[in-house]
Amino acid sequence: MTENTSQDIKILVIEDNEGDFVLIEEYLAEQNVYTVDHATNYEEAKKWLGKKGYSSILLDLTLPDKSGEELIQGVMSKADGVPVIVLTGYSDMSFSIHSLALGVSDYLLKDELTPLGLWKSIRYGIERRLTSRHLKESEEKYRYLFERNPLPMVIWDLKTRTIADSNREARLTYGYNADEFREMTIDELKVDDTVGLPDEEDAASVEDMGPESAKVWRHRKKNGELFFAEVNGHMIDYRGERSVLFMVQDVSEKIEVQERMVESALRAEESERNRIARELHDGIVQQLAACGMFVQNLYNLAGDNDPLQDEISRLHELIRKTTVHTRDISHKLKSAEFEELPISKLLEQLILQLTHVSNIQFHFKNYLKNEKTDVDTALKINIYRSVQELCNNIIKHSGAQNAYVTAEEIGNTIFISIKDDGIGLKDEAMNGTGLGLANVKNRVQRYGGQIVMVQTGDSSGVRVDIEIPLIFED
Repeated sequence: MTENTSQDIKILVIEDNEGDFVLIEEYLAEQNVYTVDHATNYEEAKKWLGKKGYSSILLDLTLPDKSGEELIQGVMSKADGVPVIVLTGYSDMSFSIHSLALGVSDYLLKDELTPLGLWKSIRYGIERRLTSRHLKESEEKYRYLFERNPLPMVIWDLKTRTIADSNREARLTYGYNADEFREMTIDELKVDDTVGLPDEEDAASVEDMGPESAKVWRHRKKNGELFFAEVNGHMIDYRGERSVLFMVQDVSEKIEVQERMVESALRAEESERNRIARELHDGIVQQLAACGMFVQNLYNLAGDNDPLQDEISRLHELIRKTTVHTRDISHKLKSAEFEELPISKLLEQLILQLTHVSNIQFHFKNYLKNEKTDVDTALKINIYRSVQELCNNIIKHSGAQNAYVTAEEIGNTIFISIKDDGIGLKDEAMNGTGLGLANVKNRVQRYGGQIVMVQTGDSSGVRVDIEIPLIFED
């Protein structure tokens, strides 16, 4: 049954005064409402309410067997969402407000009742019910989509930062139940304290966390396990509060795969450099040396022909310089020998290579004076690769003229600082939430280390500080 016309409307009037009921019935007839049932007490009303199908209920507050708040609560419990309009013969503003709080649709005085006023109250109540029903259906639909989404999702209050809701996948991923989530703040999930989540003052930044600019943070599960979380955020209104919907994707495996791909590419590059270095050293350098010897013989055969000897001497010097330069290139191209060399020598080689292949002058300050030689090879590779990737970022993005790499050891911890004099980074880049820096973070944090990015004043240059505990070979 639709409720678009007055003929479709069915009313239950709960009124013990026959005169008042006749008046209400006449008012309804003027609006073409003719389907009206009548109950004179609460027990009778319960029987009518069991039949369902009513559009609105008109309730007198004083019945022979029940009255006031108790009556309202009784009828509301049986009404099944049908709008209840309270009709009363006395003006009690405090109670009228209280009755509205109990869930009634409207509160009307019998002495001021008019056909049009009664009809408007009925229509508004019906419309509100329809609107509420549609909202509830919509909420249930979106609730289903939220709860069944294959990605972990949490909703947190932008002001209090508390987690207001979580879906099934979030509870499975993190290991918290719904009540435990509601006792937490969103900051408690995140491990990287140097990277802040948005608050009320920069809520607009949440809208920039779409799929193309998702942030990557380390999150901690209930069991203590850490994983890299790629987070998309959207501002929403949740139960009347400004909130943020976070969709989380575990990209730990993605980062591991990317790291292996980068490692594979670097190894291929180093293999090719080694091949070229061998060709230069064992082939071209040796041939140049042979040419030098041949030219020396020509010098001896020239006898007393001074002009010819001078030309031969210049040729010999040119071959010698070319030989030295080629041998130097061969040494610079040679890849790092991780098993044999200590960290300081590995970094020295890297700095020489970076200066050779870029327009930036790299400087290495080595304070590893009493460096131990039995550092774990895998750790040395990770330190080397982390510095290499950060320095490559300087080459690609900084516009710097100089870069400085400093290494020192305190106790059994190595501290590495990488600084440039370039153009600096924007705030979002300083957050370091892309997959590129996530690779470096993964390398460092895998060995219990920490990494921090610092803007070095006036948006000029960036400093990255790395701290890693040393591990030694068994």
